[in-house]
Amino acid sequence: MLTERFDDRERPLDPRVKITWRIFGTLGWLFPLGGASVLGYFLLDGPLRWLPLTVALVVVVLSATWYPGARYRRWRWQLTDLALEMRYGVIVHRHEAVPYFRVQQIDIERGPVDRLLGLATLQVTTASASGSGALPGISEEQAPLVRQELLLRAAEAIGDHMGDVNDAV
Repeated sequence: MLTERFDDRERPLDPRVKITWRIFGTLGWLFPLGGASVLGYFLLDGPLRWLPLTVALVVVVLSATWYPGARYRRWRWQLTDLALEMRYGVIVHRHEAVPYFRVQQIDIERGPVDRLLGLATLQVTTASASGSGALPGISEEQAPLVRQELLLRAAEAIGDHMGDVNDAV
């Protein structure tokens, strides 16, 4: 049972999400860069044959060390009076607002790595052409509370916008 309402302050993600991003960032680059390195080794001559492998190692090291920390520092979320707002992005900065009155469904997703680390992702589906939003890196203890708060705010918002509900789709 929800005992207190969330205030509207900006919140960071759980720091353990950096481990998830390190794992999947490294795995995501492993096969394409590994293949390019092998091809480069056999197709290039002399010292150039090591260039693709060197570039691949730099990319993998950056994706496993620097990028998850930078991504974590940029991620913020908050529950405002009107919407769930999310700010994130290292290279391309994004600011998404999911109005409560458009929220249709909120799922808690936990993959194997998330379960191992005690994390969850809230998947928010809306009545909007732009689709849904995902709030990653929430602790497994906090995820049901945030979900319940979002559901309460969505119910209140729909009650306030009953005349607009038909226009929401």
